[in-house]
Amino acid sequence: MPFFIFDNPFRKFLIALAKSDGKLFALLNRVKVGEALGLEIVNELIESNIIYIVNSREKPFKVYNKQLIKKEYKNYTIEPKIYFTKPFFRFWFLFVEPYRDRGINIDMLLDNIKSREYLLSSLVFEQLSIELLKSNFNNIVEISSYWDINSEFDIYAKLSNKEFILGECKYKNKPINRAELIKLKYKAVTSNLRVDRYALFSKSGFSNELKKLNSNDLLLYELEDFKRLIDI
Repeated sequence: MPFFIFDNPFRKFLIALAKSDGKLFALLNRVKVGEALGLEIVNELIESNIIYIVNSREKPFKVYNKQLIKKEYKNYTIEPKIYFTKPFFRFWFLFVEPYRDRGINIDMLLDNIKSREYLLSSLVFEQLSIELLKSNFNNIVEISSYWDINSEFDIYAKLSNKEFILGECKYKNKPINRAELIKLKYKAVTSNLRVDRYALFSKSGFSNELKKLNSNDLLLYELEDFKRLIDI
């Protein structure tokens, strides 16, 4: 890692990123830097291969200058998300770097990992789920997480045949049940997303009720399915 990232403002930005969902302008507000300096920080970290940026796929509310839009949308800004290029960077700036100055002992480190492990594991699981879906569909032309003013989704994929797959990833110690699918469908309607298939990725499997649905527009992936990535 380049040494400059351990000095502010880079250090402060990366610690904030490790604790957040990665939305750019929210990050800049959290670090308390202006947009101009913030974008310089981002560009330097991108060039150093520490982070990468994913632009929002949300459509703007305003297509032409004099178009009228709802009052609640006027102050809303469509913003990109920032991600670490490697899980290790997120691990370091989430569990180690915030406490490095005061000295870290192994018990403190393990307690910190135990209390915040989900922040790290859930994102890695989401990224692996994207790779698994790409390995099962060779005609994916666009895939990433999706977020808009109403909701956020772990995976939204566009296929070359114009079909869309909406995915949800659950890194939890209990099976996904049918209620989770219903909530995902409701969120899709709220965000006015076209969805041809739903994909659920679960660390702990699925309820029998969900397995019995046997629907052509539902894809279920368990931990066993991720072994395919090892063979690629």
